[in-house]
Amino acid sequence: MKKLFKIKAKHVRWVLGTFILIIYTSMNVSCDSVVEVTDPDIVTPESLNNEAGLQTLRAGSLGDLAVAMSGSAAGHGATTGLIVMSGLMADEYDYSGTFPTRREADTRNLQNINTDMNTIYGNLHLARAGAETTIDLLANYGEDPEIESEMQSIIGFSYVMFAETFCGGVSFSKAPANGGDLIFGEPLTTEQMFTAAVSWFDQAQTSAGSSEKLINLARLGKARSLLGLGQIEASAAEVASVPTGFTYNIEQSDNSRRQENGIYIMTTVRRQFSIADGKGDNGLMYRSAMDPRVPWDGGTEFGQDDITLYYNQLKFNSASTSVALASGIEARLIEAEAAANADDAGTVQDIHNELRATMGLSDLDLTGISGDDLLLAHFAERAFWLFSTGHRQGDLRRLVDVYGMPPSEVFPWGDYFKGGQYSPNLKFPVPQSESNNPNYVGCLD
Repeated sequence: MKKLFKIKAKHVRWVLGTFILIIYTSMNVSCDSVVEVTDPDIVTPESLNNEAGLQTLRAGSLGDLAVAMSGSAAGHGATTGLIVMSGLMADEYDYSGTFPTRREADTRNLQNINTDMNTIYGNLHLARAGAETTIDLLANYGEDPEIESEMQSIIGFSYVMFAETFCGGVSFSKAPANGGDLIFGEPLTTEQMFTAAVSWFDQAQTSAGSSEKLINLARLGKARSLLGLGQIEASAAEVASVPTGFTYNIEQSDNSRRQENGIYIMTTVRRQFSIADGKGDNGLMYRSAMDPRVPWDGGTEFGQDDITLYYNQLKFNSASTSVALASGIEARLIEAEAAANADDAGTVQDIHNELRATMGLSDLDLTGISGDDLLLAHFAERAFWLFSTGHRQGDLRRLVDVYGMPPSEVFPWGDYFKGGQYSPNLKFPVPQSESNNPNYVGCLD
């Protein structure tokens, strides 16, 4: 990604708002004019040496994460985020548009020159690099443990998202905050990405001090990483103290097109991502279940492609609806997974029924269910709770990689509804743009 980061490295050093370059010039205009003009700097380095400045840096990093995960209304035809694209790779969405790059994700037959994925890859790295730069600048402009902790968790989540959705081989390059050339990262295996995430979340917990919100965010991130590593019991122990009512949101806003919720834009506004129902035979019946956790409408008009009957999601019903990055509900679901892994159907049932009661749903009866069937029952419940939040592709991969289930029994499989077949590929490739990194190897797995 040499070209991508060469262009953006200077920007990353001074991450502001929505990726605004901090301009610091000294103008001393001397001329025979009746008006002398002073350069109206947006933000100067000196202005960052305070709480307000650090909060500005923090906002820029979080804004980049929102674009990487949710997408936005900005860009030609809007910008896709990892949430909807990973939903296509899994069983959450059918593609009802005409962009071939998005159809590639729907069939999982992706090329490493896929422009949508290249954009998401770059945006996710930008969010990570911005958070790293914020942490580096804290040392120069005054310590703030809470900002440091939050940014460490954001870095951790970037590693998690790469590990869950991309193949092994992702490199994590470094743009020094004080200038200098980009430090090219070495490609990491999936296991190494999850392990690095654990380290970042451990740092975040240490930095958080007495902030329960940031401690819980780091605990959930670490637990998610441990799930990816197959350390199921340790994951459950990590979140035992996280309250069910906890939520940390990716904030969206209608203040600008870049800040708008890209999930809403790509579904309700552009009708390109339609809620699936039994996708590729193995997919869950998200529509037929008529479950309040996955609200929808539609089925009376076609999508953007004019051939696919369109079903619209209502979970994100405006451009300003936030997206949960981590929640206490997820903590309980992790505990339920540990119980399912231990073949404890009674505990799995109790956890799920307590959660279901909060939505007025009837109780599950898991009597006599065990082994893979119990795991699949749990993962189905998990899918409805976490629908369209960027979890499902990673969950299906975990069923394959950690629990040993055949991909053909987990992912959408067989004939694709628009012709052709679903690919056996389960992961996004490392984009060809990364080949500008001299350490590039493509996919390790």
